[in-house]
Amino acid sequence: MVQPISSHWADTTAVRVIAQKGEKDIYTVASGITPSGTVHIGNFREVITVDLVARALRKLGKNVRFIYSWDDFDTFRKVPLNLPKQEMLKEELRRPICRVPDPRGVAKTYAEYNIKMFEKDLPAMGIKPEFLYQNVRYGAGMYADQIRHALEQKDKIIGILNRFRTEPLEQEWLPTAIYCESCDRDEMVYETYKGEWNYAYKCKSCNHEAVTDIRKTKNLKLNWRTDWPMRWFFEKVDFEPGGKDHSSDGGSYATGKLIVKEVWDLDPPVYLQYDFVSIKGGPGKMSSSSGNVVDLGQVLEIYSPEMVRWIFARQKTNTDFSIAFDEDVIKQHDEFDRFEEGVYKTLSNPSPKDMNNLRTYELSLPNGEITPAKPFRPGFRVLCNRLQICGGSPERALERYYQAEVKTPADKESFLARAGRARSWLEKYAEDDFKYALNATKRADYPVPDGMQAAVDALKKLVAQTDLVTIDAKDLNQSIYDQAIHMYGLDSKEFFTVVYQLLINRDQGPRLPGFLKEIGREKILDLL
Repeated sequence: MVQPISSHWADTTAVRVIAQKGEKDIYTVASGITPSGTVHIGNFREVITVDLVARALRKLGKNVRFIYSWDDFDTFRKVPLNLPKQEMLKEELRRPICRVPDPRGVAKTYAEYNIKMFEKDLPAMGIKPEFLYQNVRYGAGMYADQIRHALEQKDKIIGILNRFRTEPLEQEWLPTAIYCESCDRDEMVYETYKGEWNYAYKCKSCNHEAVTDIRKTKNLKLNWRTDWPMRWFFEKVDFEPGGKDHSSDGGSYATGKLIVKEVWDLDPPVYLQYDFVSIKGGPGKMSSSSGNVVDLGQVLEIYSPEMVRWIFARQKTNTDFSIAFDEDVIKQHDEFDRFEEGVYKTLSNPSPKDMNNLRTYELSLPNGEITPAKPFRPGFRVLCNRLQICGGSPERALERYYQAEVKTPADKESFLARAGRARSWLEKYAEDDFKYALNATKRADYPVPDGMQAAVDALKKLVAQTDLVTIDAKDLNQSIYDQAIHMYGLDSKEFFTVVYQLLINRDQGPRLPGFLKEIGREKILDLL
């Protein structure tokens, strides 16, 4: 029996796939979604789950086909609230989303816009599936035989679905849906399978009535409960995960695994449930239909691809978790840096305990290759402060603070990538009390309160006489108290407020001793 490379869930799942499906020339792993709205970071959990299992299978020497199905032939049921041209889109309801115009005017269709927005971000993540567009496949008649087979087996399908229903389906129910050839909508007065390749319907929206050929129509599809197991059979899928909504008793996986076995005589794929992803500080579960979403592109503005992969790879799939966009972004970067540091410390001689961290790290890298030297990662909090001192310029921050540490082109690339993301976070998501801008010149408009000027002068003298580069922040802090605050009997909070006003035009700011060290003597003396 094949043994897993590590205890990581991707490796143990890969071994389970091989054990249940046997030795094969190629293993097919699958993912997919309906592009009915923005494909958000919660949806991304499915594709990264499949990618990690695909990598684990390849690590065991197996050939893998990774397919990603765009269910763009599904019905446009609800207008997301974040879209323009709401009234126009309401007129498009009940049509296939692949035929709804893009309200932004960017893509040919509404579905295509959502698809391309997601597809453009995947290569940076090292994820390169084979994309299948279901409107194309249905329209080309690829599934005609399977649609006919499902219609001929509809009593068996009804029986399976009724096992999980409190109210049984009517005998006239069909496992299909059709769009009207006249108005493109899917609500019908009746639908009837007349045998062989003949399918009849009457449209409720426009009263169009027709008999169509299953082999030739571009408007007929299987409904979701039957479509999913049909595609397992058609593509010979060996592994596919699903969310909580598909995984409950009576959910689409529970019915699908029975349908694929009893209707198509194929064992269902190995299955893995994944739970929800939320945004810390956000409203909870994301919903494409409400427009309340964060997509992969937005996450990549703040986190590097390896960090995004690591955030998902280190979580067990059956746990909910959140991705921080608030101040915990700093904590998340610190955790990743410590994790990476720990991996490199044990890289040459990992213990069995270290192997799982090593494997998690390997799975986190877009190209899957651990470099001999640890990438340069400037600390995120300090980097944010230094960027603000440098007016948000990564290049100026590099020149002023990091020249000694950035030794190679790879170091520079790594620095600029993180600095760019730190700047994005500061500009778009950081709380106001974390953000500041160093005053360009001394404030002529700010009168130093009575009794404070002597202490400010004492601070200037201290800065002028101190080597800010070498002094420890704790020692500098003590000197500020001894030579300025206590010397003149001042309230420390009131004194700090004056200094911050002179430096950044705010009542509060970063911890003053470290901040003074970062600003440097010349600029401090200018501003004080």
